[in-house]
Amino acid sequence: MSIKKSFFGTLKSGETVDLYTITNKNGAYVSLMTLGGGIQSLNIPDKDGHLGDVVLGFDKPEYYVDPDLGYQGLLVGRYANRIRDAKFTMDGVEYNTPQNQGTWTLHGGGRFSFNIWQVEETSDDSVTFSFFSPDMQDGFPGNFKLTVKYTFTDDNTLRLEYTVLSDKKTVANPTNHSYFNLSCDGSKTIEDHLLQINADYFTETDDSQLPTGELGELKGTMMDFSEMHKIGDRIDEPFRAIIDGIGYDNNYCLYNKEIGKLAQAAILADETSGRKMEVWTDLPGVQLYCGGWLAKDGNPGKKDSPVTYRRGAALETQFYPDSVNHENFPFRYVEANEEFKTTTEFRFSIL
Repeated sequence: MSIKKSFFGTLKSGETVDLYTITNKNGAYVSLMTLGGGIQSLNIPDKDGHLGDVVLGFDKPEYYVDPDLGYQGLLVGRYANRIRDAKFTMDGVEYNTPQNQGTWTLHGGGRFSFNIWQVEETSDDSVTFSFFSPDMQDGFPGNFKLTVKYTFTDDNTLRLEYTVLSDKKTVANPTNHSYFNLSCDGSKTIEDHLLQINADYFTETDDSQLPTGELGELKGTMMDFSEMHKIGDRIDEPFRAIIDGIGYDNNYCLYNKEIGKLAQAAILADETSGRKMEVWTDLPGVQLYCGGWLAKDGNPGKKDSPVTYRRGAALETQFYPDSVNHENFPFRYVEANEEFKTTTEFRFSIL
C-alpha cells in the first residue's frame, strides 16, 4: 500500500485543492480530494484486470462546487437529503435551515460539500478528513465536527467511517454522493447496469419528492429491486413516487433496521466489464438516484466521460429523508459530547 499527495487545482476563491491517492498492492487506487472530502476517482480492475475509473466527476475542481452538477463524489453534511419546509423541531425548539431547494433544505445547504476539508491524518492505506461547523451555522445547533476516515484495502474495499461530535444535542445524517458507472465507458448510461436493493419498503413522497411519513410496499412495483435486474428495465414506467422523465430518486428502507449493525444494502454490477460493487451500511436507508435531473448534454466530465443524464447511479447510505420531522422513521440524535459513528463500505469484486 502507498499514499501520494498531489496538487489538483485552484478554486475561484483562491483556495487550493489537493489530492491524496491510495494505491493497493494490486495497483487499484482511489484519489480523494480536500474539496468536499470527496472521491475524485476510483480505479478498479475489470474481469480482464484492466483498471477503470468507476465514479463520475471532473478534471477541474471548480466544477465540483456547482450544485447543478449533482454533488459528484462529495461528502454531505450536516444533514443529507431533504428537510421539509427547511425546519425541524427538537425538544420543543424550532430550528430553521437553508432554503436552497425551493422551500426546503437539500443536503444541509451544501456547505460541507462545497468547501475545503482539513486532512487530520494519513497512513499507507487511509486518509482522515474533517470539517467544523460552529453553533447555529445554517440553523443547526451545536459546535459540530464531522470526521471521515477513508480506508482502501488490498481486496478493493473502500471503507468510510464517519464520526460526529457536537457540544449540544443536534441532528446529523452524513453521506457520500458518488455516482457509479462500472462500465467505465463514457458512451453508456447506467440503464444497462444490474441492481439489487435489499429493501421491501420505500418512503412515500409527494409531488416534490418530500416524504409524507408513510411507507410504501415495493413488491411488484417498478421500484422493486429485491431481485437483481437492469436499472433501465422499468425506469420510465409511470408510478406515484417517480417524476416523469426523471426516473429513480427515492429512499429505500433496508431489511435490517438495526442502526449500528453493518449489513449489505445493495449490489450494482456491469456484465460487460464484469465489475461488481456491494454497498454495506449500518444505517437504515439508501437513496437511489440515477442522475435524472442532470442535463442531457453539455455538462463537463473527466476526459470522455461526461456528467450527464442517467450516466451514473448514486447509492447514498443514510437515515430516511426528513427523519427529523417524522417520529415513526428510524433515527438517532447526536447527544452532546457523545460521538456518533456510522460506517459505509463499497466492496468491489468480479461477477
